[in-house]
Amino acid sequence: MKNINDYKALAFFDLDGTLLNSQSQLDGEVIDGIRKIRDNGVLPFIATGRGNFELDDIMKQTGITGAVSLNGQYIVLDGKTIYKEQIPISSVEKLLSASEPHNEALSFYDGQGYWLNKITDHARTAYAYTHAPMPDAAPERYLTDEVNMLLVLTNQLSQVEYYKKEVPELNFFMNSPSSIDVTNISTNKGTGLKHVLDVLDFKGETFAFGDGRNDLHLLAAADHKTAMGNSVPELKEMADFVSSSNTDHGIINAFKHWDLM
Repeated sequence: MKNINDYKALAFFDLDGTLLNSQSQLDGEVIDGIRKIRDNGVLPFIATGRGNFELDDIMKQTGITGAVSLNGQYIVLDGKTIYKEQIPISSVEKLLSASEPHNEALSFYDGQGYWLNKITDHARTAYAYTHAPMPDAAPERYLTDEVNMLLVLTNQLSQVEYYKKEVPELNFFMNSPSSIDVTNISTNKGTGLKHVLDVLDFKGETFAFGDGRNDLHLLAAADHKTAMGNSVPELKEMADFVSSSNTDHGIINAFKHWDLM
């Protein structure tokens, strides 16, 4: 990477529903568009609930080398970890106790992979929804391996309020029809963006692109906010620009709107 402040802006992209198509793949025009904005002085970052270890193909195809992963809990750049947060074991155990009466599985994420406390039918559905490999069950692994993010695997949006009440030191938000994302209460994609700026001492502008509830903080932290046409209503309300959907040239239309290409 050249000197960071040789770039005029940083751009942060959600993946599913934003940068990726309906099959969780990159369209050719998006790959080309990312290359063009970088050539035009805009350094792209991924900003996702996924783990950094899941991004190799996407980063290889696009040339993107930075990622705010696990909803801000784990940040990498040029192959190095530049920031991470652990979820305390005490909080993990409170969440396990809260999930048990509802038979809802938890998925645990660190910087290298992910695992489940148990396998349920809905756990299978959740990983099929994101086209991701089904993890193994390892109910006590959290005691020895650092946990940087969790998922509660459920299709009940009302469970967000239940878990907030039961484990108030953690942050819960429904990011897909099949799971609730869980981070430390003070951490999200927006704080991840700010950590990148602080670590790199970047002075230029920031752009953010997203579609889901876990992108609300990301857009709030950015100078220029884009919601995809398929976004949740709350995100569209706060956006400076609402593009077309991710399956209808949404990223490219946003690049054109902001004159980034």
